[in-house]
Amino acid sequence: MSFLLQDEQREHDAAALSDVSHRRQLAHEQVRLLYERLWQPVLASVLAACLLVGTMWPILPPSYLIGWLGALVAVSGGRLWLAWYYQRQPAKRRLQRRWLYRFAWGAGLAGGLWGIAGLSMFTMEHHEQLAALAIVLTGIAAGGVTTLSSVAWMAPLFVLPTMLPLLGQLLLQGTSLSLLLAAMVMLFLGLVLMTNRRLHRTITDNIALRLIVSSRERQLRVSEARYRAIFRHTPLGVLHFDCEGRVVDCNEMCLDILGTSRQRLLGMNLLTQLNDERVTGAIRDALESGTGYFEGTYRTVVSGKQTPLRAFYSALRNEAGEVVGGVAIIEDFTERKLAEETIHRQAYFDPLTELPNRRLLIETLASTIRDRRDDGRVGLVMFLDLDRFKIINDTLGHAVGDELLRQVSKRLLLSLDKEAMAARLSGDEFVVLMPALSADRGAELRRAEHRAERLLSTLRRAYDLGGQHISVTPSIGYTLFPLGDEDVGDVLRHADTAMYQAKLKGRAQICGYEPSMQTQMSWRLEMEQALRLALAEDQLSIAFQPQLDEGGRIIGGEALMRWQHPRHGWVSPEVFIAIAEESDLIVELETWMLERCCGLLSRLPADVLPRLSVNISVRHFTQPGFVEGLTWVTGTHGIDPARLVVELTESIMIDGLEDAVERMQALKRLGVHLALDDFGTGFSSLAYLKSLPLDELKIDRSFVSNLDADGSDAAIVETILAMAQHLGIDVVAEGVENRAQRDFLLMRGCRLFQGFYFHRPMPLEDFEWLLAERVGADAG
Repeated sequence: MSFLLQDEQREHDAAALSDVSHRRQLAHEQVRLLYERLWQPVLASVLAACLLVGTMWPILPPSYLIGWLGALVAVSGGRLWLAWYYQRQPAKRRLQRRWLYRFAWGAGLAGGLWGIAGLSMFTMEHHEQLAALAIVLTGIAAGGVTTLSSVAWMAPLFVLPTMLPLLGQLLLQGTSLSLLLAAMVMLFLGLVLMTNRRLHRTITDNIALRLIVSSRERQLRVSEARYRAIFRHTPLGVLHFDCEGRVVDCNEMCLDILGTSRQRLLGMNLLTQLNDERVTGAIRDALESGTGYFEGTYRTVVSGKQTPLRAFYSALRNEAGEVVGGVAIIEDFTERKLAEETIHRQAYFDPLTELPNRRLLIETLASTIRDRRDDGRVGLVMFLDLDRFKIINDTLGHAVGDELLRQVSKRLLLSLDKEAMAARLSGDEFVVLMPALSADRGAELRRAEHRAERLLSTLRRAYDLGGQHISVTPSIGYTLFPLGDEDVGDVLRHADTAMYQAKLKGRAQICGYEPSMQTQMSWRLEMEQALRLALAEDQLSIAFQPQLDEGGRIIGGEALMRWQHPRHGWVSPEVFIAIAEESDLIVELETWMLERCCGLLSRLPADVLPRLSVNISVRHFTQPGFVEGLTWVTGTHGIDPARLVVELTESIMIDGLEDAVERMQALKRLGVHLALDDFGTGFSSLAYLKSLPLDELKIDRSFVSNLDADGSDAAIVETILAMAQHLGIDVVAEGVENRAQRDFLLMRGCRLFQGFYFHRPMPLEDFEWLLAERVGADAG
């Protein structure tokens, strides 16, 4: 019902728009008639004025007569100039309403001047002059009606100012002759106004009729042109025949399908010259009952070409309902079948990898779930997502990324048996469906882990991408089905949840679905909402961990965000920061952090707190306007930007090295110091360091904590320190927990330290007290 109402509303709106357009065209034509050949009535008016002046010359002052005539000639000239200017305007500008009002001003002024003549040249003593005045004015008024009636109110606008002064003078005289003349003038005015009304209606009807005829002719031409275009360019063959079955016309597609020429086909009698009874029977059905149909392989008489086709035959009737011929619509089945295959492939297969797409996967999985419920067996769905695929796309280009997806697809197909299906869900996400396994759920669950491991082993082998050998690993989540009464969406969501858990465990991991995972996902969503509330209700706080130089002096600190949940207590930063980074909430959190840190730097002088480090996530760093926002917050608090250290992770290089360098250069121009946090744990080349405008590196605590026990970590730390010294970059060692670690680092050139050995992270009040105590000790 709602669709019907919408259709009726659209039809009503279309009709309203059409009516508005019609009225606008009608108004435009009425104005056009006013301006068209305006010079004729204006010239006649000037000549009549000259005759009137000549008649009045003996009895009125010549100066007055010449002045009045000059005024009339000036107004007439202005009206003629306006008509000339109107004719020179583009058609679109003539549609403006102001042209009507301009014409009305001219007509009103002209009528007023003629009315002044009727007022000032009136005389009862000179009957000849009075008669001339009356004749000229009535003639002018009658002429105005004939030329101004296209707009209903335009003639009265001219006639009434022309005649009413004369009528008033006659009535004021009060003589029998003047009253008789006044009555005649009033009768004349009534006839003139009635004539104006009739002329206006006639002119309007004629204009409307002409517009309708013109519109219908235009529509007819458009319709005919449209039909001819369809007839010539339709992908179907069209053939016309008369009531006796003779071909009278056809399009080029018909000739192509039948494999013949126009000369050989036109004039052929389809009822007598064809040797296929199926076709002639369909034509007779069309001529007798109105419709006919043929489908099959047809052998053309004139060329012998055999074509699989179908044809629809329809009768053509005249106004009396008599059959005067017919039309055949012919479709070549060869192209149609190819088109159907193409459409099916486009609808159900991914064009890049040629694997089944999401639509085919969902339909197949839905039927598989029904089958497994009937036979008691289980099926397996594995959800695959390529690790770090975005890096390849951004660094090597989308062409290389597409080629990688094609090679992954080929390996998937080679590693599966005939019953299994591999589908590309979207981007770098793939799904493997094994529809029919055994009824032993426990055994199949163990086999699923082995199948996922074999698939992981197959896909992690290096790929040859245009001469570059690149290793890419998938994260795989799997689930058996049916577990209960879940539908397609539930099964895919379970596998996706398992894959997400595999992602959280690191790269190249496998994880099977467990119901508790859904609870964990719900918990993460709940925590995200709680974190938003925490930001709004000021539940967040900042802890500060001092940074010291080799002499034990505090040279700065690192700001660390803390969250005390009203119900869960202190929430680990590793938990809530990870949740925030999955959404844009991290931007709000770090903006809040920067605001408060800059406020602290503005309160404490540089000799008390030389610098303060703030961690910035990649998501925040790559936001448009980050540099401008940092400029604003440092300027608002009036601090030296050099006291602020922005700590970034190596992942900034993943999302585009050039963009990262450009933003970092902008921060350097502002004066902000830049540090690369958790150095050595990322996945970027050390060679990138020479491209980054860094002030310091922060050795990750995972290397520092194992310096005593792991020779590899010690070698890595030594390499980082040597490289940083060569590049002229300061190094801060994080996680220093004992004197041995501190001495090892100091002996190898590290001069800046941070860790529990010196100070744990502390609240703001304790941090300020510690700074004040150190300043006092230095002063003493």
